[in-house]
Amino acid sequence: MAESTPNSSGGPSLMTKLKILGAVLALVGLECMLAYFVIPSPEDVIEAAEMRARQHTATEPDVEDLTAVSDKATVEVDLKNFGITAYQPLANTTLRIDFHLYAMVNAENQGEFETLIAQNEHRFREQVLVTLRSSEVSDLTDPGLGLLKRKILEKTNRILGKPLVKSVIFSDYSFIEQ
Repeated sequence: MAESTPNSSGGPSLMTKLKILGAVLALVGLECMLAYFVIPSPEDVIEAAEMRARQHTATEPDVEDLTAVSDKATVEVDLKNFGITAYQPLANTTLRIDFHLYAMVNAENQGEFETLIAQNEHRFREQVLVTLRSSEVSDLTDPGLGLLKRKILEKTNRILGKPLVKSVIFSDYSFIEQ
């Protein structure tokens, strides 16, 4: 007879324990496979976010926001020169990026912005360097540098703790791939 009968100690037999173990392992394996196919990888998430940013077109509320910003007096604040050299080991190339960075700030917030940026100067500079070093070559060669501007704008406002920066301007931009 192949029935599972309790062993002498009164607990389930070895065969019953193996069946339960097999069922649990099968369930865990199924969950792992489902997670592998359903949960996107970090690269997929970044790629999807960049694609959405590129496909974004100005909508009516965006146009209204732009006109509201243009009604207020803005000033350009110098955020200094940057020179970055980044080695790309996969492509075996070195990238050299030079530019001058400016921030557009409402005139009424200029004093507060200059105080906060002076207090966070090194964190700001590090975030700009990290953003450019982690960028794809296609983002660095984009004529409008749109994605880089948005990333730097977001990180700058996060460092300052307030949305004081309205836009970021790249001047004297030079990109060389060797």
